[in-house]
Amino acid sequence: MKLVLYLHLHQPWRLARFRYLDLGSGKPYFDIPRNLEIFRGIAERSYRPTLDRLLRLLAEDPEFRVSLSITGTFLEQAALAAPDVVERLRAAVDTRRVAIVAETYFHSLAFLLPPPELEEEVTAHLRRLRELFGVRPAVLRMTELVYSDEIAQFASQLGFRGVLAEGWEGALGPRSPNYLYESAAPGVRVLLRNYRLSDDVAFRFSARDWSEYPLTAEKYARWLASTPGDVLGLFLDFETFGEHHPASTGILDFLSALPRAVRSEPTLRWATVEEALQGPLAGGFHVAEPMSWADERRDLGAWLGNDMQRSAFDAAKKLGTLVRLADEPSLWTDWRRLLTSDHFYYMYVSGKDSDTEVHRYFSSYSNPYDAYANYMNALNDLRRRCLAAIPPTEPDG
Repeated sequence: MKLVLYLHLHQPWRLARFRYLDLGSGKPYFDIPRNLEIFRGIAERSYRPTLDRLLRLLAEDPEFRVSLSITGTFLEQAALAAPDVVERLRAAVDTRRVAIVAETYFHSLAFLLPPPELEEEVTAHLRRLRELFGVRPAVLRMTELVYSDEIAQFASQLGFRGVLAEGWEGALGPRSPNYLYESAAPGVRVLLRNYRLSDDVAFRFSARDWSEYPLTAEKYARWLASTPGDVLGLFLDFETFGEHHPASTGILDFLSALPRAVRSEPTLRWATVEEALQGPLAGGFHVAEPMSWADERRDLGAWLGNDMQRSAFDAAKKLGTLVRLADEPSLWTDWRRLLTSDHFYYMYVSGKDSDTEVHRYFSSYSNPYDAYANYMNALNDLRRRCLAAIPPTEPDG
């Protein structure tokens, strides 16, 4: 059984308080000092200690592998707030046992926008990864693991050999997520997340009311070894280690002990996402409508599930036409930062209690209505700037 540990690194550019009265004032949309302060705190609790542990494991265990996806907005903030984090990431990639996964630079919903936005964002991300790490990923993921047949076709057009997706029963039916599948695009394979085993760590690790608490590395390795299949995808947010579960819960010690526990199970061996693409296929995997790893419904409802979210996204989508006509760097940057999916995530108001709690955990707003009002004020100000920057049309004759 190939064991794929994949961790996702992302931080959005959070908005400053932008009131209606601020329209036309020239006030920045994004609270840069606050964003960098947040980043420094998470770097201290999660990024540095976890990367240090991973580097130690890579040095000590030649069989250990890990895969990472790192958004462009994360890299921007890291360069300003904690450049040593980027150096640690570079050191990890230099071991050649850490694979990098490509995605949209801005962790956006660009796959729902007219061409060429998605290609431009993915290309920008690829360019940044080449500059920083000297790599060209073979595997693509969309924001929050959104996947569909159309995304597989897009991946094929850009030369990717694999795409990551959620191993959800709604798409798989009775089949197992622990196999490699062929996408709707010939030559592009789908590597799936085992969400139950992933969530045992991501969500349940520190839950004292969980029947399996405490989860040790040895127990977890036994679970992995007893799971049938060819490839086992353990996909988690990087902040699982030290941020979502503080170091006091033992989560970092669990990570450090896991490779040793895996070595004691002869049926398990580590693989990067790229190495996992090699192997037999268990059939085709076809998904007509986009699915994700977010919330229990696994659809796009985390970002587009209510009227506020759809209104905000539609307005941002329409504004893209004006941004392209104005074609000024500052407008491009602000618009694409406003496309980051987190802004729509903060506007979530419906769904099951467990989903609502997760959305509230990540949001800095007191309620989703404030998130919507603040976002729309910034977007309307950007629209004014675009209109002022568009060159006047020369009259005929």
